[in-house]
Amino acid sequence: MIVLDKDNIVPYLRERFPAFRPAGTGAVSAIGDDGEDPRGLINYVFRVRGERGSLILKQARSNMRLDDDVPPDGAGYCPPQDRNYSEYLSLKLRRAITPDFVPEVYHTVREDHVFLMEDVSYLRPCRSLLTQGVMIGGLAERVSQFLCDNHFYTTEFYLDTEQFRELGRRFVNTGMRAIMENWLFLRDGPTHRCPALTRHFLPFIFADDVVVQSHLLRHKYMNSTQAFIHSDVHTSNIFADDTQIKVIDMEYTFAGPCAYDIGYFLASLVSQYCSAVFRPFPSEGERRDFKHYVLACVHTLVDGYQRRFAAHWDDEAKQVYRSCPGFRDAFLAELVPDAAGFAAMPMFTLCISSFGFTQEFDAIPDEANELHALQLYCSLGRRFLMDRQQIRTSKDIIAAILEGERAYLSCIR
Repeated sequence: MIVLDKDNIVPYLRERFPAFRPAGTGAVSAIGDDGEDPRGLINYVFRVRGERGSLILKQARSNMRLDDDVPPDGAGYCPPQDRNYSEYLSLKLRRAITPDFVPEVYHTVREDHVFLMEDVSYLRPCRSLLTQGVMIGGLAERVSQFLCDNHFYTTEFYLDTEQFRELGRRFVNTGMRAIMENWLFLRDGPTHRCPALTRHFLPFIFADDVVVQSHLLRHKYMNSTQAFIHSDVHTSNIFADDTQIKVIDMEYTFAGPCAYDIGYFLASLVSQYCSAVFRPFPSEGERRDFKHYVLACVHTLVDGYQRRFAAHWDDEAKQVYRSCPGFRDAFLAELVPDAAGFAAMPMFTLCISSFGFTQEFDAIPDEANELHALQLYCSLGRRFLMDRQQIRTSKDIIAAILEGERAYLSCIR
């Protein structure tokens, strides 16, 4: 395997991908070393400028990119290097289903754990935009469509049964799944070196009832094979403007529960809401408008997904399923409580993880208010998890957020 860096990428591309013509000296920059936010990166990612545009080169090495940025006791999450080939295939499949929402992929060199894809830097990461208070037009509608279409067209409701099973076999993805199964559900990983951590978070996140429910959801995540899920769809993995989105980072892909993807993105929306309660805004009116926008995104995400999935079912599901609309309704109804429960998992982990991912909370300049925002986030996670069987609609999710906010603020004011 060739370890690529800024010095050898240009000759490498000239040999392996001659269709791309690099711009020459200085054409290569490393994501994370050029002012872009490196948080969450586990691969080594480079932007290469060419004569007619630029592309992204990703390489998986024997260590994770994160290991460069966390303390020694935080290292050790070393997934298989072949993850990049799986991501390459995943991108190709998803682009075939939802071409408007997925970057183009160009080439892969499997023995070097490398693939090349479209550079989507003409868009901005959603997390950065939302943290700046930008209300991205059509965001939740597009994410809902991306998730719904990729889920439905990879379920056994639509696919030939043997095709569905072969898809699951091809993307078992054991090494990458283990990260989520242990780090996300069990919180078995490095934690912030924060004096407030033990007092403010650990007693709640590792309470016996929370641990039991986390294990139940972990079991469902490990054993449900409903559809081909992204498994890491959050606002840093979506680039957008008011007219389009591009979804990236699909190395955790496998056949799993549809509700997990919905819940994971829901958690990203709720983190923005909790940050907005405490971070500065130019006016209280702008704070209120942004919070309303986030709640509207929650509604659109869930309701839009259910409506679109039902329409696909009615038009394109196999006859055995179209003939049983009651099963369709029951399946869609169970997505909401499951999504609420799954949302709690990244909400808890983000509060204690040393890996970062807290751009929206870092935007709060006052440390006391930042801690309040994280505590609100954690308390909403507990509410989602423990009360999820009473959360049956998007309105119930919104009510849980608003009631949780009121309860928390009444305790600190």
